[in-house]
Amino acid sequence: MTDTAHDDEYDDNMVTVLELIYGDGFIAPGGPEEIRHLVGNTDLKGKHVLDIGCGVGGVDVMLARDHGCSIIGIDVEAPLIERGKKRVAGAGLEDSIYLRLVEPGPLPLDDVSVDVVFSKDVWIHIPDKPALLADVYRVLKPGGLLLAADWCCGPDPYSPEMERFFELEGLTYHMATLNSYEEGLKANGFVDIETFDISDRFRVLSQNQYYQITGPMKETMESLVGEKETARIKENWEQLLIVIDGGELRPGHMRARKPG
Repeated sequence: MTDTAHDDEYDDNMVTVLELIYGDGFIAPGGPEEIRHLVGNTDLKGKHVLDIGCGVGGVDVMLARDHGCSIIGIDVEAPLIERGKKRVAGAGLEDSIYLRLVEPGPLPLDDVSVDVVFSKDVWIHIPDKPALLADVYRVLKPGGLLLAADWCCGPDPYSPEMERFFELEGLTYHMATLNSYEEGLKANGFVDIETFDISDRFRVLSQNQYYQITGPMKETMESLVGEKETARIKENWEQLLIVIDGGELRPGHMRARKPG
């Protein structure tokens, strides 16, 4: 994964909260439903898939079980990989899914070695997008497919509201516009490029999550991470809604193919 240094940021409390909100095994917005949107009608049966930023493995279990593909999942955080390996073993899918801890940097795969590159809301953490896209192209087989989602930004400098959102998130973000991803894919030789701004759906999703956090889920969350952390999460989601409404946070989906 193209980066230069990394400190673990997804601690146990954060993973606990994200799984509570998004679903067991999922630490990215939308949980399994958003994975279905991203995959769509793509036929993954028998394909060899690279999952960049596999997290705790819920996505990989879902893809292998529902689509009949084999997966190598990579992540830079050891605690996430360990959780993921336990999940894969519990699902009885060790023959289909291999999770690997990697160092930040070029993808540790051979050229033209995978049929599909998949990634869900992970590239936001990677600063060098051109190097990342070139590396994705390198590892794909001719005719291979990219399916990716990311948190994208608008074209303007960040507002104080956006800076406050970053502060509350507590994660290192390197955001790009959806248009810059499209241009980067073109520059690297990808074809059949499609990009989708999913801000409207994400807004509704986030509003529903805020209702859960402040209502039905509040007591459970407080028992898991305490009242102070629950209050911070509430403010985090309030700020999330502000930057979505302001057009500064614009989640997007991307599909593209390597010629061949």
